[in-house]
Amino acid sequence: MSAPVIAVRLRALGDVTLTTAALRSLHEGYPDAPLHVVTDARFAPLLEGQPGITQVWPLARTNAATLQVTLALRQLKPQLAVDFFGNSRSAVVARFSGARTVWGYDMRGRSRLYHHTVPRVQHPGPEQREYAAASLVRLARAAGGRDVPAFPQLVLTDAARRAGAAVLERAGVKDPARTVALVAAGSWASKTWPLANSAQLAQALQAAGHPVVAIGGPGEEPVLARLAALAPGTPTLTAPDVAALAGAIAPLRALVGTDSGPRHLAIAFGLPTYTWFGPAHPDAWTPKDPRHDLWRTSLPCRACELTSCAHWNCLPGLSAAEATRRVLAHLERHGRAA
Repeated sequence: MSAPVIAVRLRALGDVTLTTAALRSLHEGYPDAPLHVVTDARFAPLLEGQPGITQVWPLARTNAATLQVTLALRQLKPQLAVDFFGNSRSAVVARFSGARTVWGYDMRGRSRLYHHTVPRVQHPGPEQREYAAASLVRLARAAGGRDVPAFPQLVLTDAARRAGAAVLERAGVKDPARTVALVAAGSWASKTWPLANSAQLAQALQAAGHPVVAIGGPGEEPVLARLAALAPGTPTLTAPDVAALAGAIAPLRALVGTDSGPRHLAIAFGLPTYTWFGPAHPDAWTPKDPRHDLWRTSLPCRACELTSCAHWNCLPGLSAAEATRRVLAHLERHGRAA
């Protein structure tokens, strides 16, 4: 057996999910080498049990935990470490893991800790963006990985399936295979569609015969409560951890709403998605696949990447009525059969 390979990807949910393609590239490029993945502790359950991954190392956000994990990795005597994240902590873990060769992105400051680097992004044109999964696979390939499709994929483990089924039951979802997940909240305030629009969409979908469940992450319970008040009869769902969230999303029919971690989980499990985009560029977060369609604001300031905006009107300009029409048409074309 070859010496181990170390992959570091600390956060967040969507980004960890997108990294699965790059992890597959490393595994296929070094098939005889155990693949060890370092990630934030809360995302470790998502990667545990995935094909090709030998061990997942949960990393708490403390200096003591960073030192402990780094010293443990040194005991493995790895041949290669790849930093797919690129902050100071991930760069330190990769560099001092004891790997003979360390790869990362060409980022100011951190790149000095790597032996080899690649550009962080390679946009195909001035108005285009490189898909995030493609940039991750590009780094994996430079480090010796195989050429694999830049498409996130997850296998639903038995533990995640059981946990997800329990979450769906508690939420009152009676027929997951017919149910559409709605993500109302966004990781930034400027990425969040107006809640009244989400409520109108939920009611319209249910009136058209599509059961809806609103999904939220930690800290988003108030958003779900307000949505349930605006759209009576819409069940809401939160999960105790990311494995349970994955297990709850995987059996659903489709997912619609904001660009979010749950959306990338849905893509990785093969669910069709429909997403609205304002301050984020859709090319960077959407695979080239007709199952994953989107509605993008036409304002000239779109793709500004601002997390807050004094004159926020990009997403409010996307009406609930037009969103309903687009989503229903998308479900008609691509909605996974019950």
